[in-house]
Amino acid sequence: MFARLHVIVSSEDDKEIQMIKDLLLNINPNFSISPSREYAGLKDHSEFYITCDITKEEVQPLLDQLNNDWDGEMDDCICYGFNTKMFHELVYYLGFTLFD
Repeated sequence: MFARLHVIVSSEDDKEIQMIKDLLLNINPNFSISPSREYAGLKDHSEFYITCDITKEEVQPLLDQLNNDWDGEMDDCICYGFNTKMFHELVYYLGFTLFD
């Protein structure tokens, strides 16, 4: 299986974005992380994507590490940092999609 994670960070500071990416690599060193870019939807926010190979058994533990309250099914879910507990306070949004 293959997973994609969309990450929106409440910062455009390269050091802060790199720190978030490093935290994610600590969670899973096999993450492939795209370069970040300015997020057009919100001022002073950045976005990037992560892809990885994952088994169905690894999905829930990963989701649990990233956030405490996802909306949607395990294979297609989202969460926002303003009303849930993210793995870091600068993370504004996560969108997780699982592909067969």
